[in-house]
Amino acid sequence: MKTKLILRIAWPEALVVLSSAGALFVLGLLRGGLEAFPGVLFVAVLVLFMAPGLLVSHWLFGDLFPAAASLPVAFVVSTGLFGLSGIPMLFLHTSLDAYLLLAAAILAVFLTVALVMVLAGRTGNGKDDTANAAGDGWLWVPFLLMCSVLAYISRLRVPHSYNDIWVYLAYVREALNTHHLALHEPYFGHETGMSRVKINGWLLEQAAFSRTSGVDPIELVLRYLDPTLILLALLAFYALARVLLKSAQAALLAGCLYALFFLINLRPSIYAFGGEFISRIGEDKFAARFLFLPVALCLAFAYLEYRKLRYLAVFAFVCWAVVAVHPVGLALISLCVAGFGFAHLAVNLRKKEAWDGVLSLAAALLSVILAPALYVLITGNSLTALLTSADINAHDPEVLANVVFARPGWEHILPLGEHYYIMHPSLLLNPVIMFALLVGIPFLLWRLKRSLPAQMLAGALLIVAAVCYVPPLATFVGDFVVLPGQLWRLAWPIPPMALLTLGWISYESMKTAESGLRERGTPQYLIRFLPLALVGVLMALAAPTTLAGAREVSATNEVPQTESFPLDPVFRWIGENVKEPSVLFAPDLENTVIPAYSANANVVSLRGALILDILPALKERVPGGVELPMGAMNVHTFFTGPSLQEGMRILRYYNADYVLVHANSTRDRQLQHLPGFTHLDTPSERYSLYAVHREKLPDS
Repeated sequence: MKTKLILRIAWPEALVVLSSAGALFVLGLLRGGLEAFPGVLFVAVLVLFMAPGLLVSHWLFGDLFPAAASLPVAFVVSTGLFGLSGIPMLFLHTSLDAYLLLAAAILAVFLTVALVMVLAGRTGNGKDDTANAAGDGWLWVPFLLMCSVLAYISRLRVPHSYNDIWVYLAYVREALNTHHLALHEPYFGHETGMSRVKINGWLLEQAAFSRTSGVDPIELVLRYLDPTLILLALLAFYALARVLLKSAQAALLAGCLYALFFLINLRPSIYAFGGEFISRIGEDKFAARFLFLPVALCLAFAYLEYRKLRYLAVFAFVCWAVVAVHPVGLALISLCVAGFGFAHLAVNLRKKEAWDGVLSLAAALLSVILAPALYVLITGNSLTALLTSADINAHDPEVLANVVFARPGWEHILPLGEHYYIMHPSLLLNPVIMFALLVGIPFLLWRLKRSLPAQMLAGALLIVAAVCYVPPLATFVGDFVVLPGQLWRLAWPIPPMALLTLGWISYESMKTAESGLRERGTPQYLIRFLPLALVGVLMALAAPTTLAGAREVSATNEVPQTESFPLDPVFRWIGENVKEPSVLFAPDLENTVIPAYSANANVVSLRGALILDILPALKERVPGGVELPMGAMNVHTFFTGPSLQEGMRILRYYNADYVLVHANSTRDRQLQHLPGFTHLDTPSERYSLYAVHREKLPDS
C-alpha cells in the first residue's frame, strides 16, 4: 500500500519539484563550468519555465492531455502566465531584473504548492493515461523521427537579413541592455509610445531566457528555442488530433501526415510551408499560430463535449494570453471557434445545452476586449493608438495597406477588379491541401449531425475559407478589420484543419482495411503494422524531395562574399566593442541585423529598400502619395551614388560614428584613402568597418 502511495504522489508533482531543483542547481552552482554547453543551460531554464504549466496541466487536464500531449499545453500555459505578468512591467518601464524577480516569485508559489501536495500525500485531480499512451504503437517512431529531422534542419538555416526574426531579436537585445523596458525601440533610439511592444510578453520572455541561461539571444533563439518550438508545435497538433479523434493511433497518423507535409514543402524560402515553419516558428505571430491555436481549440472542444468549467476558464485564459504573444492569435481562435459554434448550433438548433455552451465560449472570447475598453475609457485615446500597427516598427500606414498589392510575388492577395480582392489561391492550389479539402469536406459534412469533431473541423474550414475567399467578405475584412496584407494570416487554420481531416480519413480507411484483412485470415500481428507501413511508404516517397530541400536550407550558411550574411563575425564584434550609443551607417540589409547584436548601435533605415523597389507602384495606388523612407533613400545614395561630397554630407547629417561597407567594394576602396576614416581591425572578410571622425571629413 505504501509503495502504491509513493508512486502516486511521485508523478508528476514530485518529478516537477525535483527537476526544478536540479535545474536551479545547474544554473546556480554549475553555470560557470557549463558555459561551453549552452544547450544544457537552455534546458535548465526550460525546465523551470515549464514547471507551472506542467503542474496546471496535471491538476486540471491529466485526463484530457496524457503523456506527451501535455507538453505543448504546459508550454502555452507557462508562456501565458509569464507573458501576461510581464505586461505591467512593460507599461511601467521597469527593468528586466525586476521582471525576473516577479517570475521567480510565481515559480516559487507553484513549486511550494506542489511540494506541499507531495508531502501531504495528495496529487492532482487529473488521471494520466500513461498506459494507454504507451500502447500507441510503433507510429511514435516515424513521428518523432520526422519531428527531429525538422528540428535539426531548423538549426541549419541562416535567416535572411530582411526576415522578421532579426527585428524581434533587436528588441530582445534592447531588453537585455536597458534599465527601462519598452521605453525605446532598438533601431533609431526613439521612444516607443503606445507601440505593440508594450504588450509583447513573448519577447520579454526570450530576454529572460537569455539572461537566466547566459546564452546569447541570437544563439538561444536560432539554435535552441526554434527547434524546441518545432517539437512542441507538432505535439500540439498531435494533442488536438487526440482530443478530437479519441485515439492515440489516429492522432499519430495525422501527426505523421502533418510532419510529412512540412518535409515535402521544405525550402529556405519563407513562402514554402516547410521553410516558413522551420524558420519563423520563433516569431510571436507564428508561435500563436502553431502553439496557441491548437491548444485553444482543444479546450473549446473539450468544454462543449464535457461541460467542465475548468476547461472554459483555461480557454479564456489562453485567449487573454495569446494577445501577450501576438493579437493575430486571438483572431485565429475567434474564427475557428465561431465556425465551430455555428456548425454546432446548426445541427442542435433547439437544444438549450448547445446554446449555453456556444454562448459561454463566445463570452470567454469577448472578455478579452475588457482591457482595451478600459484603456480607451481611462486615457481617452482610440484603440488603434494601443496597437500602432500589426508589425513592430512598421512603415507608413498607407504603405502597410498597399504594399501587398505592389508585390504580387508574395502571393498574399489576388485583386479581382472593382476594388474587390481575395487571398491568393496559392494555398488552395497546393496539391496536398487541395486533395484534403476535396475529399475532406464531403467526409465531414456526411458526419456533421452526429459528430462533434466533424462540426469543429468543418465549421473552422468553411468560415475561414469564406472570410478569405468570398470577395465581398474578404474585401470588407481586409479594409475594415485587418489590413489587406494581413488577410493571408487569417487563412492559417486551413492547413492544420485540412491535414487533420486527411489523417482522420486515413485512420478510418486503415480500420476498414484491417477489418477486411482480418476477415481474410491475415495474422493480427501483421494487421497491426498496417498504419506503420503506410507511413513508411509515404516517408520513402518523400525522402528525395526532403533531402533536396534540406540541402537548400543548409546552403544558406554558404553565401557569396558580395551578399549580406547576418552571422558574419563583424556583427558580433560590433556588439562587443561599441560601448557607447552610436550611429552606424550601413547598407539597408545589414541595418536590420546590427541592432540584434548591439544595443548601442543605432542605424538610419529599417528595410526601407523594400519600399524603394516598389515606390512607383505604391504611388499609383495612393494618389495622395506615401511617406518616403528618407533614411533608406540616403543609404541608397551613399552606397550607390557617384558623388563622394553628397556622401560626406549624409554622414554629417546623421552624425555617423561608424560606417560599414562591403569589403573590396568601390566605397571601401575610396574610404581607405579619405581623411576622417579609420579602418578597424575586425574578424570579417566580407565587411570593412570604419570609425568616422566627422570633424576631419572632406568638405562637401
